[in-house]
Amino acid sequence: METQIHVPVGSPVIRKILVFVDEQNVTEGALKLIEELRPMWDISSVKTKLFTDGTTNKLVGCYVDACPEDVVLVRVYGNKTELIVDRDNELKSFQVLHANGCAPRIYCTFQNGICYEFMQGDALGPQDVRDPTLIRSGHRTIALITPVTSQSQNTVCVWVCVFVRARTALLTADR
Repeated sequence: METQIHVPVGSPVIRKILVFVDEQNVTEGALKLIEELRPMWDISSVKTKLFTDGTTNKLVGCYVDACPEDVVLVRVYGNKTELIVDRDNELKSFQVLHANGCAPRIYCTFQNGICYEFMQGDALGPQDVRDPTLIRSGHRTIALITPVTSQSQNTVCVWVCVFVRARTALLTADR
């Protein structure tokens, strides 16, 4: 059965940039995209951070010292990953979750990837999803976004969203 994901009315149209980023030279391709997405940034001042934890995708963060909270993430899809991941549904899921405060804003897609906003958070571990306080916070969030689940039937994305939001809220409250 195919899952239908319903993007909320009024969601922004996702910009498409006709750029192909070479997997072997992600930073150079990311800077081409940054020229389009952040024309006010001096390209010679853009700093990049290559994230190396992924197994198939390449991810680089781009920012300038003058505005370190504005980080553009450039994700280059791994070779042939479209055979496993439905990229259209992935974008729709991003839009639905973003509309409900659970995912970053998408800046654009390009020929072999996506650019989106960086959201501060922490990766969840097995101990986190067993934490009763986190679970209660997760239940409250689920109650707020139940319409997302019933419309999109994308329960896995919603659960991940719930636990990330709940844990981030708890960690922020502890500081």
